[in-house]
Amino acid sequence: MPPTKKKSIEKYVKKNVQEPTNSWVILLNEPQQPSDVKESESSGSLDIVTLRQPNTDKAAKFLFSSTDDSVQEILTFTEEKRSWLIDDTVKSNGQLHLSTPVDPIFLVLPYLQKRCTSEALPLEEMLQDKEFPETKRLLKLKSGGLRYLNTISDTVSNSFKFNEEKTLVWLKKKTEKVAQVIHERKIHVGRGSQISVSDSDRLRWAYAIIRQYLNQDIGAKLLKYLDIPEQVQNLKRKGLVLPKPDVKKAKLEYKKTRTAKK
Repeated sequence: MPPTKKKSIEKYVKKNVQEPTNSWVILLNEPQQPSDVKESESSGSLDIVTLRQPNTDKAAKFLFSSTDDSVQEILTFTEEKRSWLIDDTVKSNGQLHLSTPVDPIFLVLPYLQKRCTSEALPLEEMLQDKEFPETKRLLKLKSGGLRYLNTISDTVSNSFKFNEEKTLVWLKKKTEKVAQVIHERKIHVGRGSQISVSDSDRLRWAYAIIRQYLNQDIGAKLLKYLDIPEQVQNLKRKGLVLPKPDVKKAKLEYKKTRTAKK
């Protein structure tokens, strides 16, 4: 009896291993729609645009809702030797993108501080940025988070003037709110195996999160205003001094709380 030929397994293997072009793997934090927005009106596409990141002053990706009532920053997490299997394709770029809601006032604050210290300007004039033309999209958020812009500025008719004292008061409230969420969600922010965590520890971490959306000048003034020990002063946007695993956990847990949005 002739030997039986082994069946080729090639016909069972899908050969389409081309990478999807210009594709991302993103976990979207779906924003809550205002009560006056119908479901049919909120089912449109989301827009990803490039804006100036307030802390780094460099380009960063942000996502606007279809109804232009909210904005989210897109954060990127990268690890070595990681890829994605998408349907019957392999995507060698294993980056993971997460979207996190951002209070648009954080994005407006650098323009307000830079251009409206000595005079009040209309929002349309304040947000002109030739390098990042999509900044004008923030104007559509007037009925959203930007309606609270007077909490950090003095208003003259439809114009705004930077008020440092108001800004620090507002930022302090934001920081304390984040610290409260860290406490309520029992997020570990101690060093190493440290068991007990003080209110000042939580405030340090809250400051580290808020600091990621502030320029160096305002960040330093907020640190002094909060009377936080100077060891936090060297916290960087992508390299906190505190333990790396805990930083990721705290960042992801905080993202879910949406407390960065008014």
